[in-house]
Amino acid sequence: MAYNVHVSDADREYLDALPLSEVAKGKVKAFIRDTLAVVDDAFRNDPANRIQAGSPHFRLQLLLLDAWGDRKLHLIEFIVNDEHARFGVLVVVYVECK
Repeated sequence: MAYNVHVSDADREYLDALPLSEVAKGKVKAFIRDTLAVVDDAFRNDPANRIQAGSPHFRLQLLLLDAWGDRKLHLIEFIVNDEHARFGVLVVVYVECK
């Protein structure tokens, strides 16, 4: 099932302002579209990926080498609320580049 992934304007601005090359920023957008939007139930429901037991939030991370920019590894962590997954909606509630 493909989900509609909601990313707030503030989080989109944060992602757009990251010190990544334009190509790497495109890879982040593709990750949201091609990985997060199609995350399977087994991954979402695995306790190892939940923030805590019983939480409506799971964690998904992107490790990205910006070969087109600073040539460094960047870890981008997404915390996603999936309480509306049965309706086809995932909501990014937190994103951070480490």
